[in-house]
Amino acid sequence: MDLSVEGKSVRIPPGSHICQLYSKVTEIPVVTARLLRVGLTLSEKCLFAAAPAQVQELHEELEKLNVDVAALVASGQLMLYDQRETFLADGKRFDPYSLLSSHLSLIAQALREGWKAVRISMDMSWLTEDVATPEQIMKYEAASDAVFTFQKAPIIALMHYDHTKMVQRNLAREMLRLHPISVVGKHIKLNPYYLNSEQYMLKILRINKEKNNNSGNLQ
Repeated sequence: MDLSVEGKSVRIPPGSHICQLYSKVTEIPVVTARLLRVGLTLSEKCLFAAAPAQVQELHEELEKLNVDVAALVASGQLMLYDQRETFLADGKRFDPYSLLSSHLSLIAQALREGWKAVRISMDMSWLTEDVATPEQIMKYEAASDAVFTFQKAPIIALMHYDHTKMVQRNLAREMLRLHPISVVGKHIKLNPYYLNSEQYMLKILRINKEKNNNSGNLQ
């Protein structure tokens, strides 16, 4: 299973957790369409969630790849969402563990229906805008990495983030630490900054401990 960007591709095994840092939202549908097309041909259940304009653009990109979008949506194999309330707790709050639980429920549902695996693609900047703190976002990504990558779950997850907003929040490098494969601009590669979730959480605990010790010394 490969993901191709500008003619370059990497092997995508089950359980892969991929991050795309985009400069323009129009970069999302092109990358996603190629990933989902492969999944659709492999009898995998696929989900895409983003703003209405991006959902429409994905629809068009899939049709360019000779994918019968209407038929696949009708069959339930392809799920398209353009309302973020579906993925927010009580339709209002971003809960990292609730969102991860929804992914696990989708896997279970897909396997019951006879699909071989799941592929999801979500514009996380759209989903988390004004409802999630940086800490909540990183908790979601660390937990997802632990579940998807290390348990080798039958899922491939491609999550998209606005690079500018990640830089403003000092999260760009932290985001790359939690994804073994990254797409930035026209480049796709195995991520040299990647730390597995266990290493990442140990790092966070060490930093918090140092902060607490420093705070105690100042008193």
